[in-house]
Amino acid sequence: MASQKCNFMTDKRYSYKVNGREVNLNIDADHIALKFQEPFPKSSRSEFVANNAHLGEFSNRTEIPGEKYTVFKLAEVQEERPKRFNSAMKSLSGSDKINDAVPVFKSGNKRIIATDKIIVGFETGSKIADAVISKFGCKKIESSYDSYLLKIPEGKDLFQLVNTLEKEKGVKYAEPNFITIGSNNTLLPGTKISRQIPDIDDKKDLSELQYALKITQADQAWQLAKGNKNITIAILDEGVESTHPDLAGIIEKSFDAIDDDGFQEPNDWDGHGTACCGLAAAKHKSFGVKGLSAGCTVYAVRIAQSLKPGGNWVTDNFKIKKAIDWSWENGADVISNSWGGGTPSNDISGAFERARTRGRNGKGCVVVVAAGNEDSSVTFPGNLMEVLTVSASNEYDEPKTKTSKDGEYWWGSCFGPEIDVSAPGVHNLTTDISGNKGYNKDSNYTDFNGTSSATPIVAGIAGLVLSANPDLPESTVRVIIKETADKVGNVPYFKGHNDRMGFGRVNAFNAVKAALAQKITAKRKVKAK
Repeated sequence: MASQKCNFMTDKRYSYKVNGREVNLNIDADHIALKFQEPFPKSSRSEFVANNAHLGEFSNRTEIPGEKYTVFKLAEVQEERPKRFNSAMKSLSGSDKINDAVPVFKSGNKRIIATDKIIVGFETGSKIADAVISKFGCKKIESSYDSYLLKIPEGKDLFQLVNTLEKEKGVKYAEPNFITIGSNNTLLPGTKISRQIPDIDDKKDLSELQYALKITQADQAWQLAKGNKNITIAILDEGVESTHPDLAGIIEKSFDAIDDDGFQEPNDWDGHGTACCGLAAAKHKSFGVKGLSAGCTVYAVRIAQSLKPGGNWVTDNFKIKKAIDWSWENGADVISNSWGGGTPSNDISGAFERARTRGRNGKGCVVVVAAGNEDSSVTFPGNLMEVLTVSASNEYDEPKTKTSKDGEYWWGSCFGPEIDVSAPGVHNLTTDISGNKGYNKDSNYTDFNGTSSATPIVAGIAGLVLSANPDLPESTVRVIIKETADKVGNVPYFKGHNDRMGFGRVNAFNAVKAALAQKITAKRKVKAK
């Protein structure tokens, strides 16, 4: 039976609430998501799409793993975009070949889909969950921390159900389990790595090519403190190549939130997580690159994947929440998040707050988050309070904009009052998936950019600060990193803050010195008692 949800129109409001505040979604009138009736083989789907005047090329589609939804671009026709979208929704929702047709929403450069799954969070200790789930005919898929992932009954209006559930007694929040599709790679499409990078076989020390180490005074910091193996940095990303010579042996535990198991190795073309891990924690040796917190251990946590080379990331909110909770539950000290830009989520926000307050036996995990690369206001989750939000600077200590001297004119760092610190975010030499894989097909190393590359640098400094003084609460680590940052960038700082640079560009040496000074002060206080 075809979906009853045939009333989607571009002028309809789609909204839900986060922390009691309404979030309104914007329709992407160029795309639509379809769930085909089954069984319906791929060849038949291809034929259906080819014969449907509303849909673009079958090859230009995005499959949603495990969800049975496929995103299609609408065909180019001589019709206004809203009218084209509405007629496509009406036609496809009424097709006997389509089980469900849902709109695609825009959030910055990401595409967002609300399918047939919702997340409901109940008040702590509430015993009404089963009754509420039964009352609305939902099916429980899984739950954790009073948060339930539910499948809604066929034909139900998802947003109407979410808003109804949100009003139920004992319900803390209700929201769609949004699927996010987008790219975290800020390399211009078709761009090749601009400089010749030696390979592992050359056995060269590449740290001289890592300008970020110089301007953050990492060498001086390492004279005071090395990374401690008892301090762990969780890299939440698309997986880390654990056998890379610069990373081998540093990954203590792994979790794959996509497949819900311990095997997190990335797809051959998914180099983002491997690049982040190298900047944060690559081993110090006679060849290769150096990570800021070398000596610390790593948790490799996969939260997203792309299904083909050059494809977009695909993930969903409940998977991300599970990854965050797994990280702090298993003892992570720092959680590095080089992702973002989706719609706000109560569920993800709650997981970060648990990490920040319950992690490290109550001292709290240091949560480091990328600001985003859209040259606009800071995106979720970087706009959350009490996380360490990182913008990008460049090798000239300028804020990264589309006109900064680095030459990467196609992107700029997000900015705003939420920015805590900046860190180098262009031309960062780091680890790449080995062989003819990853970003750089000619080397096992790559240049890496974006706030994605700035974030693990700050996460590495946080790991170094905790290596120097493991007793520090997460709030103090954040304060140290902000207060010891360098006021660079040739920009005004009002009350010590600039919306593009935060409280300045991070300085590893100053941060470690401050952490050690607090350790000495604490010892003196204990001795004086």
